[in-house]
Order: sequence, then C-alpha cells, then structure tokens
Amino acid sequence: MKDRRPLDLRLLPTALSAWAAGLAAVHLEWGQALQLGWTLVLAGALLTATACLLNRLVADVVPLHVLLCCVVAGLVALTAGAQGRELSDRGWEEAVQSEAPVTVTVRIMGQPRTLVGTGFDGEDQVLAQAVVEQAQWPGESAPTLVDAPVVILAAATEDEEPFTAGHRYQGLVRLSPTDPGERASAMVFPFGEDLTRIPTDDRSEIADIFNRLRAGTAEASAHALGDAPALLPGLILGDRTRQDADLSEAMREAGLSHLTAVSGANCALVMGSLMGLVRLLRLPRWSTVPVALLGLVLFVFLVHPEPSVIRAGVMGSISALALFAGRGRSAFSLLCVCVVGLLIMDPFYAMEPAFQLSAAATAGIVIVGTRIKERLERLMPAWIAAPLALAFSAQLFVIPVLLPLSGGVNTYAVPANLLAAPFVPFVTVPGTFAAIISTVLPWAAIVILWCSGLAAACLGLIGRAVASLPQALAPWPQEGLGVALTVLYLSAAVILGIGLVGGFRRWHAPVFAAAAGGMLAVVLPAAVLVSPELPAAWRVALCDVGQGDMLVVRTQESAGIVVDAGEDPSLAEACLAQLEIQTVEALLVTHEHRDHYGGVEGVIAKDEPDMVLYSASEEWDLDVESAAIAGLPPSVAVHRARPGDTLAYTEQLTVRLRVWSADTHHAEANDNSLVAFFEISDPELPPGVVGSAQDPLTLLTTGDMEEEAAAAMIRGKGLPAEVHLLKVAHHGAANGGTELLQATRPEVALIGVGEDNSYGHPGASILRALEDLGAAVYRTDIHGTVVIGADRDGLEASTLP
Repeated sequence: MKDRRPLDLRLLPTALSAWAAGLAAVHLEWGQALQLGWTLVLAGALLTATACLLNRLVADVVPLHVLLCCVVAGLVALTAGAQGRELSDRGWEEAVQSEAPVTVTVRIMGQPRTLVGTGFDGEDQVLAQAVVEQAQWPGESAPTLVDAPVVILAAATEDEEPFTAGHRYQGLVRLSPTDPGERASAMVFPFGEDLTRIPTDDRSEIADIFNRLRAGTAEASAHALGDAPALLPGLILGDRTRQDADLSEAMREAGLSHLTAVSGANCALVMGSLMGLVRLLRLPRWSTVPVALLGLVLFVFLVHPEPSVIRAGVMGSISALALFAGRGRSAFSLLCVCVVGLLIMDPFYAMEPAFQLSAAATAGIVIVGTRIKERLERLMPAWIAAPLALAFSAQLFVIPVLLPLSGGVNTYAVPANLLAAPFVPFVTVPGTFAAIISTVLPWAAIVILWCSGLAAACLGLIGRAVASLPQALAPWPQEGLGVALTVLYLSAAVILGIGLVGGFRRWHAPVFAAAAGGMLAVVLPAAVLVSPELPAAWRVALCDVGQGDMLVVRTQESAGIVVDAGEDPSLAEACLAQLEIQTVEALLVTHEHRDHYGGVEGVIAKDEPDMVLYSASEEWDLDVESAAIAGLPPSVAVHRARPGDTLAYTEQLTVRLRVWSADTHHAEANDNSLVAFFEISDPELPPGVVGSAQDPLTLLTTGDMEEEAAAAMIRGKGLPAEVHLLKVAHHGAANGGTELLQATRPEVALIGVGEDNSYGHPGASILRALEDLGAAVYRTDIHGTVVIGADRDGLEASTLP
C-alpha cells in the first residue's frame, strides 16, 4: 500500500524566514543587520513570555512556529552583522571605501577563470575568488589580520597561469567596493606587475596534491572523443575552463549546464558509492557513515572547497544519510534543516543562484515528484516514468529561479535532461575514480576517461542538438508583462503541487489554462510561426556584438555605412547578414580598442568597403594592427579622419556624414575617438516628418570618449543643433559623464554593451540622466540588435531576435 500521509511542511516557515532574513541582512549595513537580528530575537522572546503567561505555549503550535521563525531569522541576521562588524573593526571597510593602495596577502580559493578580451585593448584577464588574509595599511609598519573574501581581476599572462588555487600571493593593489549583497567584500586590482607568490605553507602543500589530481584528470581527458575533453573535467570536478563559448552556450540553452557544476547530486552519488562499497566488502555497519563522510570531505577538497561546493556537500550528505537511515519520508524536513543551517553559517548563500536552484529542484522532487511518477506509470513503463517525473518536477520549481539568470525559458530542458540522465552515471562514478588515480596510474586514468568520454561526448551532442532547435531559450517578456506571467506561473505551480498531493478542484483548471497559454505565447511567439521581417523603413541599426560597439547607417536598400565592428568577426558578419546589407559604402573605426575594431574581418568578409576612415592615438595605425585591413586592395582608401571631413550618399536615401572630432594627442585612447554626425533623409517623406529632406534624422556617434574630452569638445567645437539618436559613449560607462547627454538631449539613446559584463556597464548615473531627459534607451544586452525606422508616422524602434 502506498503511503498517503501528508507531507511534513512544519519547518517550511522557518526555512523561508531564514532565507528572507538572509536576503535582507546581506543588503544592509552591518549595524542595521545587527539591529534586525536582535529585534527578531527579542520579538521571539517576547512572544514566548506572552504565550507562557497565557498558558498557550504548549497547547497551541502557532506561537512555537513563530518563536522558531523569529529566533532562526534573528540568528541569520546576527551572523551577517557580525561578519560585517569584524571586517569594519579591522579597518578593511574603511580601506575599501578609500580605494587607497594597500599591500595585501591573499589566498586563492577556487579555480581562476580567464575572461577573453575583456581588458583594455582587448587583452585577456583572469578572475579569481580569494580571501585577503592580511593587509598592511598605508603608514603602518605591521600587517593586520583581515580574512575578507574578495574577487581579483588581473591581466592574463601567455606563458603560465597567474594564480594557482590554494596558494598565497602578495602585492600592492587597489580596492574597489562591490555592490551590497555580494559575498566578495571588494574587487582587487593589482598595480603594475602581477601579485607575487609567497612561500608555501601546509595549506598550499595540501592544495597542490589536489591541484595535481585536477591537472592529471584534465590531461587524461584530452584523449577522449568529441566534446568529451572539454566536458569531462566539468562533469567530474566542476571545472568548466576547457569549454569554449559555443559549447557553454549550447549547454546553457539546452538546460544542461547544471551537469558541469558540482551539485548535491554529485556528492550524494559519491557517498552512495562508498556506502555500497562498505556493504560489498562486508565491513561493520557502524563504519558506513565515517567512510562516506571521509570520502565526501576528500571529494570537496578535490573539487575545491569553495562556498558553492561546501553547500553541495552538505545538501548531498543529508540526502545520502537520510536514505541510509531509512528516513526518506523526512526528506523535506531535512531540506529545511539544511537550508537553515547553511544560512546561519553563511547568510550570503541566500543570494547564490546555485543554492536557490538546488533548494528549488529538491523541493520540486520531494513535493510533487512521487505523485507525478505515479500518474505517469499509468501511461508508460516505470523505467521511463521515473526519470521523466524527476526531470519535470525539478524543472517545474527551478524555472522561476532561472528566469532572471538566463532571461528566458529552456523550452526543451525536460526532454534534454531525460535524454542525458542515462549517460551521467557512466561519467561521474568512473570519472571520479580516474581522477583519484590520475597521478599514480595515468595510463589507467586515460583508459577509464576515454570510455567515460563516450558518454560525455553523447551529452555534448545532446546539448548542441537541443540548442539548435527553434526557441531553445525562449526570451521572457520584460517589465510588467514578465512579472505578471511569473506570478501566474508560480500560482499554477503551487496549485499543481497542492492538487497532486491533496487532490484537484474544479477551479484549478482555469489557472492551469491561463498559465499554459502564457508559457505557450513565450515559447512559440509569432516570430517562430512567421519569419521576422526587417522593417522596410529602417535607417539605423545598433548591432548586438557583445561587449563592443557596431552601428550600421543605411544608405540604400542593401547598402550602408558601418561604424565600428565589435570584437568578434562572426557577430559582425551575422549582423550585416541579418540587416541584409550586401554593400559596405564605408567603414568607420572610432579608436584603437579591440572591442571596436576586432570584428572588421567579419565586415570585410561580407563586402570590402569602398573606404576606411579611423581615428586613434598618433602612434597607432589601423592598417598595421589589423591584418584584415592590411589585406585590403590598394583601391580601398584607408586614412585617418580629420575634423570637418565629410561624406555624402544620395543614391536612394540621402546620408551626409561629418567628422565632428578626431583627436590624436590624448594620453587616454578613448578620448581620441572619432565623433561622427549623420543626417539621414528620405526625399519621399512629406515635409515636417522626422527623416524628411526638410527635417533629416540625425545621429551622433561618440566612440568611447570620456567626460573631460567630451567637455573640451563641447567648449571648442560645440555640438550639432539637434540630435535625434545618440550612440552613448563608452558603452554607457559612468566616466562618459552626463554633460554630453544634457547638451544633446536625444530622443533615443543607443548603448552597445555585453550581457553581465565585468565592468558594470552601463553606469547607474548615465541611465538616471537619460531617464531624467526622457530619452528612450535601447541596450544590446537587454534588447539585442535594435533598428530605428523613420516613416510618415515618425520614429519607431524594433528589435531583431
């Protein structure tokens, strides 16, 4: 007989209270967090005293629940406040706010990541999680113990990795504050040379043992087939550094990226395997738990003892131990205990997407997974129903968490995970064993990982195939409509959970129908059913080329002027194809940073421009630095722009271009940006309409010009009388200033910026200034490629998928 006892949800309010307190406390100043914590604890104590006086503490469970919620939430807030106060007492908070140079000793806490082309001049950078163990303040003779979590951003080196996990480094750095709610207390930027490694200690030597195992695993994986060399380190150890951008994006769009991150499932699998080994060897039953826990600790060190890995270890160990103890029915209570314990230990877990996804997926499986499986078994074999129910119940609960992270719905995540599930154990279990022996028996590790690589290669094929399907990642609506759909989806998910556990009611059907209709409208928009058409009257396009700039000004039906080309040639070429541009009349490069000229090869691949005009520092030459430009035939003129240079095109549309500024003497390359003013008109539009011959559509492009140079240009050269469209300088960075915005007062502001870029572009001050001016703001990180049209009805902006 099946167990129909109601799910034990008694600890759910406590877990939610702890989570809410964590979210609030990490965004507060440490003094406010302490006040919040003591207020909650005192409120719980007052409630307890009141209930005792009324003799209802034992008779009524409500006061007990409220007391527990208050005390637990208070402890979480007190932990956050205590951590902040400790850093403040040691002088760290003041040092971060002052941004003065500080000599620090840091220990690298995880695998450093290489950020390709994110630095100035397009150089690679390295991002590393670390802890500042000591800091020596200016004027002090001795260092101070700090113990502050930070993020280091340093220039990458070609010959070797600048940082090694577990080791300590020392040097002079600049500190920059992070946003409230971030675990890292500061961004660390080394001055001059990279941080210098200092002599190893016991922790470094232990870390080196596991570093060699990780390196050996990656080296042994290199012999596998297909995508396996890149996926195996991630599937086994959570190391994604060998995945290229295409593979990572494919796994993300397919809803499979969680497979290459260490999760509670990995840890539970390790412990379960060890428990099975203990039984197979017929060891005493009491040894099962110590062996499993010891194995888990070693696995955590092998992967990297980062907060996310520790979280996964705790979640996985509780799951495995619950099954060992025969307490599977208490899984939800154990999940709540795990959430509460982790938040009391570290309130910043409340902000971590991995923690949110792990808790949501586990809750989905526990609450509705079994009931979904039972219903599916009526329609299909149990061996299909079980994994399908697991994937569906987990996906049902994680979608609300994924929406703000991915900006869309993974349309095929359930079938993709169903297809992937049979291959995962053939990678993780033998792969972990191969990692352990990779330095002692490398030949054996190669053989094992080659075999496991067959399964990993299949996972790569599944990810790429699913990502290639239409609407694999369906964009979620923005602003009010998106919020309304999210609320509707959550309501339907809650009702589905209640219905599966306690039975459905007649009024549930309309909610399900509305939610299903909303999701269908997102997943199958009209753009999928009917190919999106390029607006016939488009005049200017802002191309989505990631963290870079590229604009196209249309001159004829299939011709235009290209201003900058981003950094990726493939993205530049794809944008021109999307805009149906066959002829490039002219190519303008505003200055010498790669995020503006690196993609010119893609432009030239589409069509050789008739001419190339650029601005840069005096010692920099485009035809020397760019092989694509150097390879142009002599008939293509390549020369520096000069203020006052003009171009005119009158074939179909009338487009006039004037170089407004093109300096060469500034020490900062951004300030030498080519500033161009365009007047675009259609002789067929009636007088008085923007874009007509009498009132041309105007566009001002500003490259990456910064605030002081912009102010000097305004004082010296002035500005055009009217600007309808403004390409905001420097991807909307705060150092572009607001004077140019206020002087031009554009109707439309265009910002080319990469999604989740490490620079914090666009700056809040720029966005506020544009909002105050009433400008319509279009950003490539949010809107993708944007085209501006001008017809009899006025200006109209459209986005292209």
